[in-house]
Amino acid sequence: MIKQTILNLMVGASAGVLITGCAVTGSQTTLPEARPLGALYPTAGQNRQASSDRMREQATALTGTIKLEQALGSALLKNRELAVFSYNVRAAEARILQAGLLPNPELELAIEEYDRGGEGFDSAETAIVLGQLFELGGKRRWRTQVAEAEGELAGWDYESMRLDVFTETAQRFMTVLAAQERLAMTGSAVEVAEKTSRAVGERVKAGKEPPLQASKSEAELELARMEALESQNALGVARRRLAAMWGAERVTFESVAGSLDGVLGSIPSLDSLRPRLSLNPDLARWDAELRLRQASLSSEKAARVPDIEASVGFQQFEEDGTDALAFGIGIPLPLFDRNQGNIRAAAHELSKAEEARAATELALAAELAETHAALVGAHQRVTTLRGKVVPAMAQAFGAAHEGYRQGKFGFLDMLDAQRGLFKAKGALVDALSDYHSALTDIQRITGTSIEDLTERK
Repeated sequence: MIKQTILNLMVGASAGVLITGCAVTGSQTTLPEARPLGALYPTAGQNRQASSDRMREQATALTGTIKLEQALGSALLKNRELAVFSYNVRAAEARILQAGLLPNPELELAIEEYDRGGEGFDSAETAIVLGQLFELGGKRRWRTQVAEAEGELAGWDYESMRLDVFTETAQRFMTVLAAQERLAMTGSAVEVAEKTSRAVGERVKAGKEPPLQASKSEAELELARMEALESQNALGVARRRLAAMWGAERVTFESVAGSLDGVLGSIPSLDSLRPRLSLNPDLARWDAELRLRQASLSSEKAARVPDIEASVGFQQFEEDGTDALAFGIGIPLPLFDRNQGNIRAAAHELSKAEEARAATELALAAELAETHAALVGAHQRVTTLRGKVVPAMAQAFGAAHEGYRQGKFGFLDMLDAQRGLFKAKGALVDALSDYHSALTDIQRITGTSIEDLTERK
């Protein structure tokens, strides 16, 4: 009766420890709040409760003429690199669960003096021992906090990658848009060169120009056609690079729709943009990194406290039919290893993280200033070229072309005016491309869109 009671107690204690250990569940990693830039777009792994209809709508192949919103939606939903980061977050959730679990109990069955004197089990001494390790010093709590901080870091890395995909997609979209503008411009240049070549040919036939001028006009036409072919090839490359953002192996869309010519009426000041650096996930992640290092330091300090291993056992002596209980407690003596080295290393890692955070903040501030200067410069070039240079060169070319037909200007005068016009138009496209590139870079640095701060013009 006593034996059965003790066995029941041991089994109950073992089950209680097991149930307690299994009941401990780690909290899920919560993704940090999305930065305002592109926060409304469904993203791979970000919103697991997203409507399946919405997911299918975004996942369909892009065809025809696409808009920036469609490109961004597909890229954020189907980008392979972003999907990799989403699995990092899920793996971190699993590590949080593991960190919160209790150590497993140990059940030992020992049979001694079996078959002594040929008596088999009748002479054996049987012992059943249940052992459990009890972690002291808050080891489990700090271990869980370390895992949670690592999960938060995984969330910030995911958010950084999300903004990278958003920014890269926007820039590649604008590159396609600029390539379309250049193709249209070189197409116009070919038409103008053809018109010029015909006009020169007529004057040569009429004896008003030497044959050499016809050869020059033909050479200019071939150069214009060559530039148009190069623009066509560049557009094809740009379209493939854009489609790669959503993992497409081939380009299914025909063109992109948008206004490369749209720019802000004025550029926000650098001082107004600096406070937005706090929205940059590359900076915000360092707060989680500091929490991780602090938790790691506390965890290493907790490791100084030795754990206790307790055991309770039941022993049966078959020889005389008696039973006995056995109790044991084991504890290491921290005479030599008090985890000194790991504690010092964790303290240095904390100091390193503090310095790294300060360095990151300075680097981002410098990058913002540099990119802001590039944006201001591109904006000034666009304003000057669009408002003064291109209209003036167009007027000069129109006058030179008409004057050449009437014999008032020479061929070289008209050719210079023609070259000047298309050079100015090309410079405007380049300035607009540089403007949009700098704009998207600033939005990535600040984690938010600045286009709504001022009006376009």
